Amino acid sequence: MTQYQKYRWRMFSILGAIYFLACLHRTAPTVIARDLLQTFQTDAALLGFIASAYFFLYSVVQPPVGILSDTIGPRKVVTFFTIVSAVGCILFATSSSAKGAIIGRAFIGAGVGGIFIPALKIFSRWYRTDEFVGITGILLAIGSIGGISATLPLTYLVMLFGWRISFGVIGLFAVICALICWFIIRDSPEEKNWPPIEAEIFQETTGRHSSESMALIKRFSIVLGNSRFWMITIASFFAGSTFLTFQGLWVVPYLMDIFSMNRAKAGGLLMLLPLGFSVGSISFGYLINRLGIRRNRFLLNSVSICIVCWIILFFLNGRGSYLFIIPLFLVMGICVGGILPVLMTSVKELFPLDLTGTAVGLMNPAAFLGTAIFQPFTGFLLDMSGMLESGAYPLEAYRRIFVLFLISFSITYLCAYLAFKKEG
Repeated sequence: MTQYQKYRWRMFSILGAIYFLACLHRTAPTVIARDLLQTFQTDAALLGFIASAYFFLYSVVQPPVGILSDTIGPRKVVTFFTIVSAVGCILFATSSSAKGAIIGRAFIGAGVGGIFIPALKIFSRWYRTDEFVGITGILLAIGSIGGISATLPLTYLVMLFGWRISFGVIGLFAVICALICWFIIRDSPEEKNWPPIEAEIFQETTGRHSSESMALIKRFSIVLGNSRFWMITIASFFAGSTFLTFQGLWVVPYLMDIFSMNRAKAGGLLMLLPLGFSVGSISFGYLINRLGIRRNRFLLNSVSICIVCWIILFFLNGRGSYLFIIPLFLVMGICVGGILPVLMTSVKELFPLDLTGTAVGLMNPAAFLGTAIFQPFTGFLLDMSGMLESGAYPLEAYRRIFVLFLISFSITYLCAYLAFKKEG
């Protein structure tokens, strides 16, 4: 391995560690949902707002983060926003009211919103085109490991030390990561006196190349004027928000309420979703790159399988169908883990290199904005049925959510078909 390759992996390691934390925060509310309900004496709808504050702010910062990555450089962006996420984590851990928890989660979301896009910008400068899908898939896989850590490992951490201390420690770790990031990350090989990667040729619908000094309005007009960009973005909105809402908020309550599981067992089964996502992120990228399999076929088949999974979940009715949960969660995670990298890479390839940050910055908020909407809305759907005397929600309430998720993936299929139909 050359010195150049070693340095790339060193940078990737710290970016991976920071992205690990970002994804841990996405899933964490489902593990401490009951704690938050009891601590702040709230209902499912307000709990949805606490969890969704992360996604609202994450979505809001994506466009400016993309522009900043293209202008001032991704190293500065990642470092600053990682510190913001650490501040939010500590605010969340010390909050004395639901309002304080919402503010803390909002800071966390704003902070971790400045990580993924700059990372892709760095990859676009340090990795060749044929390496990009694979390295993006690996980063998403590491993020899914963060999601895994927010399941059973975080469950035991919370059981041992409580949710406040646990999140305080996570915040301090984020500060350490930010400092390491500043000293290790470099925006391009040229900053280390190495030659740039091979030149890449990009075609735009306008037929012209952009420049890093391009006016903001021009950047937006090129990206937003592309119809395929919109289809891919809408597909990401519905697929990503559905998966993140279920994994990040309702899985553990669902398993505890309908299957009468304890928190540890439910947290263990929750692990299957990010574990499957990790497998899908890595394997799908490899198969597409190495075997020359068409992306549209992979994408549409994956979405179809997810639709079948939601239909099956709708008909499960408790203890008698427990064994279906394991394969369903694993398969669903694998498929979504393949869907999102394909969508992300497809957007990158629509535009020239120096519009990568802007394009991804406008597309990436879709799934998180959808999650910010879906989490409180699904909480409202649960509250429509009301709690049982035991404090659990009935099966009927969760079936309302599954119908919403089924509709979302059906829309995803339609948009994916329209975006990739020219590929045959």
